[in-house]
Amino acid sequence: MSPEVQRLAALFEEVLQALAEVPLAELVAGRALPEPKAALVQHLLAHRAAVAAWLRTPACAEALCVRLARWLWSRNQYVRLDRAALTAACGRATNEVADGLAAAGGARDADLKDMSERLVRAGQELQARVAALVRAGGGAKAEVVCSEYAVTLQRDALGLDDAPLVPPILDVGCGHSAGFVRALRAEGLAATGLDREAPEDVALVGDWLTFPFGQDRWGTIVSHQAFSLHFIHHHLAQGPEAYAYARVYMAVLRSLKPGGRFVYVPGLPFVEAMLPANMYRCTRVPLPEAMVSEAVHALERAAGFELAYAAHVERLA
Repeated sequence: MSPEVQRLAALFEEVLQALAEVPLAELVAGRALPEPKAALVQHLLAHRAAVAAWLRTPACAEALCVRLARWLWSRNQYVRLDRAALTAACGRATNEVADGLAAAGGARDADLKDMSERLVRAGQELQARVAALVRAGGGAKAEVVCSEYAVTLQRDALGLDDAPLVPPILDVGCGHSAGFVRALRAEGLAATGLDREAPEDVALVGDWLTFPFGQDRWGTIVSHQAFSLHFIHHHLAQGPEAYAYARVYMAVLRSLKPGGRFVYVPGLPFVEAMLPANMYRCTRVPLPEAMVSEAVHALERAAGFELAYAAHVERLA
């Protein structure tokens, strides 16, 4: 990536940072985007040949899609995005800007004004398309922030202090840093992460609803405030994705080796109660008292069932 393109990416990152305090619902509803900064417009025109060539590439549309998706998930971790449609929307926006650069003659006042207006139009069109995708993915109503957690906190929450982890280990929803996977590898354990934003050096990039978990493959599968939290969200919403999560939950259990365990938090009592007792054994490990906040109690009251525990579901030999 050329220095001109790297600078463009940095300027775009500043745009996203400027929107960090704007509620996602307002952006989806059509809240006006800020005017493009002069530095962005001037950079585009000063390097229009190199930048325009990059803007027209599929790699540019994909890179913009990845960054937008990451930003949207940071605002609402439950929103499901049509990645092909989002990439196409990004491609239309970048090509619109490239067309403007091709028509510009230089950094004259007229060119600056025209490029600024073109950026506004491209941004508005992209905003409208992204808003439609967010609404379709069920993420327009609330902010549900996704966080990264310390390795020690994850161990405590999952109740893993006295429980040996049998490799190979899969961390479902490992997060962008995959810190738990890296810690396990540092201990000499064969561990891999799975996440839609996974770092490829230690994890697999994928969607847990479509990932091929396999059969008799994993010694331990862990998921800290990831898979089961999303399962609860869709279970309470009573939408079709709840059934998809139920199917994947059973696929995860089938992917365990005999004696292997699926360890997750929060618990899923509404599905654990239906597991065949001759095939699976579920052990509940209460959350440490310091982790049981009023927010956890409020969620339990809203859900109507207990969830402040880690579930250790063992596939019986």
